Amino acid sequence: MDNTNLKNAKPEVLDSIARRAHYLATQMIWQANHRTDKEKGDPKIGGHPAGCASSLHIMGALHLLVKSGFDHIANKPHASPTDHAYNYLLDNLLKSDLSKLSLEEANQAMHGLRKFSNGDEYVFQSYHSAYDPDQHNFFPSGSVGIPPVEAGYMALAYRYAAEHGYDVPKDAHFWAVCGDSEFREGSMYEAVPDFSEREIGNLTWILDYNRQSLDGHRLVNNAILGGTDADRVERTMAANGWEVIQVRHGGKREALFAKKEGEAFKNFLEKELTDYDLQALLLVHDLKLLKDTLMKDYPSLKKFLTATADQDVYEALRDFGGHDMMSLAKAMMKSKESKRKPTIIIAHTLKGWGLKAAAQQGNHSSLPHEDEVEELRAKQGITGNTLYARFDEKSVEGKFLAARGEKIYADIKAQNALKAKNQEFFLTKLAEFGDMPSSLEINTKMTSYPHTQWMLGQLTAKLTRISNTSLNESELKAGQKALTDNEKPFKLPGELFISMAPDVGTSTNLNPAMDGKIFGAQEVQDIEAELGVKDGKLPDLVPGEDVTDRFLRFEIAEGNVMSCVGAFGKMRDIVGVPIIPLMTVYDFFLKRALDQYFYNLYWKSSFICVGTPSGVTLSPEGAQHGWKSDVQIPNQITWEPYFCQELDWIMVDAIRRHVLNDNAGRSGVLLRLVTRGAEQKDFTKYLSKQARFKVGLEGKLSRAEFPVAGAVNEEEVAAMSEAEMFAVVREEVLKGAYFLIDYRGYAGYEPGDNVINIFAMGALVAEAMKASEALLARGIYANVIVVTSSDLLTGIQAHENDYHYLRNELGINADLYLKKAEEISSGDLITVAGRRIPIVSVHDGEAGLLDNLGSIIGVRQECLAVRKHSKCGRPSEIFKYHHLDDASIVEACGKVLSETALEKVMVSEQALGDANQASHKAAHWTDLWPSATHSQKH
Repeated sequence: MDNTNLKNAKPEVLDSIARRAHYLATQMIWQANHRTDKEKGDPKIGGHPAGCASSLHIMGALHLLVKSGFDHIANKPHASPTDHAYNYLLDNLLKSDLSKLSLEEANQAMHGLRKFSNGDEYVFQSYHSAYDPDQHNFFPSGSVGIPPVEAGYMALAYRYAAEHGYDVPKDAHFWAVCGDSEFREGSMYEAVPDFSEREIGNLTWILDYNRQSLDGHRLVNNAILGGTDADRVERTMAANGWEVIQVRHGGKREALFAKKEGEAFKNFLEKELTDYDLQALLLVHDLKLLKDTLMKDYPSLKKFLTATADQDVYEALRDFGGHDMMSLAKAMMKSKESKRKPTIIIAHTLKGWGLKAAAQQGNHSSLPHEDEVEELRAKQGITGNTLYARFDEKSVEGKFLAARGEKIYADIKAQNALKAKNQEFFLTKLAEFGDMPSSLEINTKMTSYPHTQWMLGQLTAKLTRISNTSLNESELKAGQKALTDNEKPFKLPGELFISMAPDVGTSTNLNPAMDGKIFGAQEVQDIEAELGVKDGKLPDLVPGEDVTDRFLRFEIAEGNVMSCVGAFGKMRDIVGVPIIPLMTVYDFFLKRALDQYFYNLYWKSSFICVGTPSGVTLSPEGAQHGWKSDVQIPNQITWEPYFCQELDWIMVDAIRRHVLNDNAGRSGVLLRLVTRGAEQKDFTKYLSKQARFKVGLEGKLSRAEFPVAGAVNEEEVAAMSEAEMFAVVREEVLKGAYFLIDYRGYAGYEPGDNVINIFAMGALVAEAMKASEALLARGIYANVIVVTSSDLLTGIQAHENDYHYLRNELGINADLYLKKAEEISSGDLITVAGRRIPIVSVHDGEAGLLDNLGSIIGVRQECLAVRKHSKCGRPSEIFKYHHLDDASIVEACGKVLSETALEKVMVSEQALGDANQASHKAAHWTDLWPSATHSQKH
């Protein structure tokens, strides 16, 4: 909205609409807490009518005067009913197809605050949510301190997209309303210098400065801080490069300031009065007592107070600028003038404005009495059984809202049309060179013991090279190679790919993606190059805004990067531009950004987060970096590859799913990588020994080291080509697990007797392979199943289809293998022993990732995992310390095999007649599996 339209706005109309919104929000909360279907023991519903009231006019200025349908808003969570009320009045409660809710449906939604939705019923969640009918361009706000940061990085994402030639709304502005207590959140202060340094001028934060928090009045140390908290915020933000606008006073105050001695009153409000004293004075409703107290405590006000009516003093004390919609709108328009600096508006407000609980301690969650709600309803002229009502369409308010609502609605539809246009463009462009291949074809065979973090660098480097190589061979730079047919389908994904890291880009192998490709507004003269002292072996970190610049550099602020990757990942769903964001972070420090990470997943953002190096496998770092954040959250899929080829397939699949919008329920991709090298040849070596990959096999196989009479030496039977095996195994890798060592089809393989399944994930696959070899020497066939994704195998995604892949496709089951026992009872009755194939799992992380395998299948399981703080040392030492090494795996296998052998098969006398059951001679598993580590006797 321009300033001309602002001048034509009528304050009395705006005030009337705001009071209707105030009533509606209050009624929504009251009804939510007084539903007739409440059951005994139900938790409180709650709500925040006082917090809604303090932001009433701030949100009114945005909704009624300033914002467009292309703008984005992050409102403080406790004020969400206020937004719902304004959108209800503007008739902008929408269905998923952008059609409007009927009046009946809209009233139902207003009545359904914090209510469980049955079927197609429209409700509002506790806070702003992607599930609300007015969620358009609103940031979910359940986590305080994060949505304002998300707004800033979404503003950056819009600019990045525009700078790289993508079609996004040009004038979109990003607003965030936050509470003054919320503004102490570290997440916000981490982002403050970042936003100014990146010159995000289309960002405005609005501080709802009501001087109260959940527990009561906010008390700050005025003497030490040099003024009120508002003063501190102003100085802090200005020092960090922000524009600052204070909206302290309303029209009544301004009129008094203009009178004789009015300057003393202004100085009193701005310089002398502490926030706590102000809150106390606001609770005084005796006009004479109020004036006498001011006379006594503030002598400088004596002349002003003598010349001013008691009622005027009382009203002026409450006349905060944050409740003057015109003043707020002017400040908001002013904030949009700054194109290079973000702006913060400090809006002074009254918590509980318009309610009897205004300024009272503990009013944050207090509810008004029914008679007060009824009084507010009566003042709105709403009678009978009607609780929620819009203005008559012929009224001045009704006409204003209809025009304003349709303008915003038109913008919403225009943004949706732009999104559809972009989606069609990218889908067409992606198909230009055919389907995306399954691999980026990184050659690992010439590298000695590469690790998965190294492989990440190779993959991102290749994407970077492809993106910056012209398809027109006449435009190739010196030394550039033309793209191959296999590389051309990656051209567009490479251009959409952007990487970022909290100051660990070089140490997480993103060097090629960084070198000369830093995206940033800051102009820096490359003095190093001019002086001839630039080290060509290190990345060039001078920022620019060329289309080839696709790396975002950050300081050590994991939360900022996590919010940023979430904002960039959401561009696909908001405007149809499928930017592919990837962030790297030392895995241990994911914990510093778990709140932001959860926010990204709840918001259904689509991104790749690489935690590397991860776990105790980073053995020299010891306890400080050795504990992973093994979390299971909806919309997440975690991968932990061992072989580099696995990572190649996983990365390409994640990119393909992202650009094709085919990752519902798994849009947040979490990759766990390590810096411990692995023998890549083992991949093909063990696959080629499996019976399923042998060509023309007749009979049973045996290993050359342990020949079995009548069996065929597996080395003498040709295996499929590597490409043929990989085609099969790739599908299994992407389903969450595959057999690396598989003795099915081998002679002497007796399930229920000498067979065990070892599930290994990540770096511990190496230990599992050694353990399997050691067990084979003891006559035990230990299959090794490599888990690539615990989420797909045993986690949320697996649960959704009842662990189908684990149970049916991998063929892991609880079949009971009955065998004739050594002892035979009298008569024709034979004693049998029943045994299943037990499981040992081993992984570098918390036990909960894989310890449910046995319970899912129904067999005995031993889970080897990290259960104590780590130490420094070599991986072999650390794995032994945590009982994750090959010897510990062998021991665990012996334990579960022996315990399985000790299981009794109990058969009722009715079923088999009167027979004596054979008793077990062994009492404990160690009797069947002697070990030096078990000296106890049973």
